[in-house]
Amino acid sequence: MKRDQFEIRLGRIKWLDDDFEKLDICAHGYVFVRIGDEIVSDSGTEWCVSAAALHLLRTLESNHTKEKPVGEQLIPCCGHFLVADTDNDDVFVGCCPSGIDWEVRHANNQVKLTTESGAEAIVSYDLYKETVYTFADKVEAFYLISQPKEIEDEFDRKGYEKFWSEWHRRRNK
Repeated sequence: MKRDQFEIRLGRIKWLDDDFEKLDICAHGYVFVRIGDEIVSDSGTEWCVSAAALHLLRTLESNHTKEKPVGEQLIPCCGHFLVADTDNDDVFVGCCPSGIDWEVRHANNQVKLTTESGAEAIVSYDLYKETVYTFADKVEAFYLISQPKEIEDEFDRKGYEKFWSEWHRRRNK
């Protein structure tokens, strides 16, 4: 098993409008993704990296397939709608239909990644986890150096709080 079969790197990260940093709950940035020999994202497009990081954290425990996704796409264009679902511990992240996606399947302490074009890579679970944690930690670090959020609407605030509750539960396992 080659170590370099999966790569995800976070480029420049920002708020959509720096003038409204206190109100913006979704971090956006440029993401490079390579699975096997296929470059899935080349850092030239801006994605919702906060939703992407949460979706990737979910894949540490769950498969992500077309039949049973952990989110609409692993790396969505936007993730602007957070709903605090009272029936479970996860937040619902509403995204637009644009984004990049691949399948994630776990078997025998390995993770098989399959792109939409059919390219495949198999990596150890430990390497996959390390890669996801590195990406998620960089996103969280951006929030930690940013201004505190001012979310006046109770519905939005509950969704945002549930987002971070799920994030920390998954990241701190």
